[in-house]
Amino acid sequence: MSTTSSDGTHFWVMSVDKPGVASATRSGTYTPRPGDTRQDAFDAIFDSITSGHPALSGATVLFFTLEPNRL
Repeated sequence: MSTTSSDGTHFWVMSVDKPGVASATRSGTYTPRPGDTRQDAFDAIFDSITSGHPALSGATVLFFTLEPNRL
């Protein structure tokens, strides 16, 4: 998974919140592996956001979008 490179096949945005503790909105790109599902992408992106910020562990996802990275 790529979360910072601009050459991924999909563009994503995710907002998470842990009330009274922390919140974050991040975006990036994602290239799925063969056989990956949208759930796989969601889990990988959520993990990439929360793994570096322990305060966001168990946060609620307020917004998530995953779209093809083309115009």
